[in-house]
Amino acid sequence: MSTHIRGAFKLFGAAFGAGFSYSLVEPYRLQINAFDVEMPRLPSSCDGLKIAQLSDLHCSAITPPAVLRRAIEKCNALRPDVVVLTGDYVSRRDSYFRFTGVRRWAKPVMEYAEMVAREIQKIHAPEGVFAVPGNHDHDDRNCNAIMELLHDAGAVPLVNASTRLRGDLPLVGVDDLRAGKLLLPQAFRGISQDEAQIVLSHNPRVTPLIQHRNALVLSGHTHAGQVHLPLTNFRMRPSDMSRSIYFQGWYASGNAKLYVNSGVGSVHFPMRFRCPPEISLFTLRM
Repeated sequence: MSTHIRGAFKLFGAAFGAGFSYSLVEPYRLQINAFDVEMPRLPSSCDGLKIAQLSDLHCSAITPPAVLRRAIEKCNALRPDVVVLTGDYVSRRDSYFRFTGVRRWAKPVMEYAEMVAREIQKIHAPEGVFAVPGNHDHDDRNCNAIMELLHDAGAVPLVNASTRLRGDLPLVGVDDLRAGKLLLPQAFRGISQDEAQIVLSHNPRVTPLIQHRNALVLSGHTHAGQVHLPLTNFRMRPSDMSRSIYFQGWYASGNAKLYVNSGVGSVHFPMRFRCPPEISLFTLRM
């Protein structure tokens, strides 16, 4: 083998090793992304309202409570008026890749749900904490029990239901599109399509179904791909997102705006690469 080829292999090996090592660190490099969001017909009472979003906590054998604890500490430091939680509080037991060996020693899912609830209790949001379920939360019919734990921890479950922030701005939460039972007429009852409204949906693919609405849709589910290889379009995708354009950040669909949050936790294996975890903060403007 020539010197040049040996040198190339060494360079590739060093790059791979560095990338692999970094992928173990990135899950702890939590980013805060803040945005001013103009909304047509926003009630004047909600001008300047601050909404923080936490998504895909995935408390599990590979995302320990310490990760959630740090995210909530950083969230509280932002002093949001409202905190919204957009699903996947735990990971399905069969979601761990077999090569990790995690399935042999992972705790029951509901034990992780109890850990999440203990951390959720520490959120400070004077105008409320609101939660919708994700696809992992529905596994083994755990969803109702998980949402009850969150309720007991101080979060208001919004599952095909709505409330109004400051008595004026509709906040709508829908069940998971993939694993739940989506009931849009029930969720939007009494809310006109023209008034400004915030919609919580774990799965971003709900957005085209409500694109006629003057909505800010806050979603998660994708983890931004969790692994994004350089010089390629490769990202890990949830199976239902194989043909979706939604990964991370801002999208428009008709009258609706969508933001896809990268999530806090990891799924399948304890790595992220070029897809850091995120807290998003939205300041609403008229």
